[in-house]
Amino acid sequence: MREFSYKATNASGEITSGRLSAQDQRQAAASLQRQGLIPLQIAALDGEPGNSLPPAAKTVSFKSKSKLKLKPKFLTGSGSRDSPFSGWADKLPWRRPGVKELAGFAEDLGLLLKAGVPLNRALVILVELIEKPLFSRVMENLREQVKEGSTFWGALRAHPDIFPPVFIGMVRAGESGGILDAALNRLALYLNGIRELKEFLVGAMIYPLILTLVTGASIVLLLAFVLPKFAAIFSDMGVALPTATRVMLACGNFMQAWWWALGLGLGGTIFAFRRFYSHPQGRLLVDRWILRLPGFGTILIKIDLARFFRTLGSMLASGVPILESLQVVSGVINNQIIKQKVAHLQEELRQGAVISQVLAADPLFPSLAVHMIGVGEETGHLDEMLEKLAEMYDRELKVTIKALTSLFEPLVILFMGLVIGAIVVSMLMAIFSVNELGG
Repeated sequence: MREFSYKATNASGEITSGRLSAQDQRQAAASLQRQGLIPLQIAALDGEPGNSLPPAAKTVSFKSKSKLKLKPKFLTGSGSRDSPFSGWADKLPWRRPGVKELAGFAEDLGLLLKAGVPLNRALVILVELIEKPLFSRVMENLREQVKEGSTFWGALRAHPDIFPPVFIGMVRAGESGGILDAALNRLALYLNGIRELKEFLVGAMIYPLILTLVTGASIVLLLAFVLPKFAAIFSDMGVALPTATRVMLACGNFMQAWWWALGLGLGGTIFAFRRFYSHPQGRLLVDRWILRLPGFGTILIKIDLARFFRTLGSMLASGVPILESLQVVSGVINNQIIKQKVAHLQEELRQGAVISQVLAADPLFPSLAVHMIGVGEETGHLDEMLEKLAEMYDRELKVTIKALTSLFEPLVILFMGLVIGAIVVSMLMAIFSVNELGG
């Protein structure tokens, strides 16, 4: 048995501190919870770290020494770079809190707990400052449940549509281990990493998407509205038009006469695809086909691998068991093929396998990642290796997307120039034929 000092809060929000005997920090936290206390901080008096916590969870510390701001970061967006695409939709009162708001909430709550504010009082402070009615009601419900004696992660679990499983799992591990403030800080770092990657992807695709829409609109405008006016002039003159001009005019007339059929066909195709993709087998086939696409498939693989490594590393660093972590990881991956591989990994680990050995047998996971995971298992720093892999894949993903967008933009411009040039040349050929007839 070892001696531990602790700081905890009760249901009324009062802070209590003292000493207790336990084998490790987890047992000390469990002992406090049996007494109706919520552990905020547990430290070994002998100066040695607890044996039950992973290395990263023991060494987490807050680097910021600045005073707390009066307005939380999920309202102001401070503490990280604001998204250039956040607009009026973010201010809608009924809008659910996104990743940015959840990250700010976790960071602010962690800072308040680190400063010694009881959990119940910290929630009261945050409730008073929230502007969105929906999130305010959720926070009020959290405060009431904690006040009635519920654990914080249990209160979060009552709102699965607001707080994702990774949020609940990391809070549960931090609360059970007496490091709730550190777990919240790590959770904020995790969510901010997810948000920054998402904003980069959206920002990288904005210009190519706008360019593609403008190209398509310009071609439709020329074929459906400009060319038919010239067709009437040539028809009145009785000129024998060149083949290229007749083809362009036929395309324009078809689009002008059958625009509703084209719209219905496009809508029907989208509806049929959505129905097919909603079926498990259909989604499996589409996801397998997407992964085989050159360029685009590589990007999707790197996105899901970065999510896999970042989520698994963060949860392991917070003290979440490996099998429970993999269950949560499976929920953040979009592609069904990769999700099946995670389920296979989870099943192999139940039978006593090692992560690196299972991943080494799968060609989807690069050998460098497998070797780094193996080193992490041997040295006892698997969580740190997984987080390094996530950072590495984030960098590779950004380089790949920049390269593809740099190639895509001139290709779209070239395609637009060729199509519009062909339309202009066909019209010039018709004009030249009129001049020859007049001569």
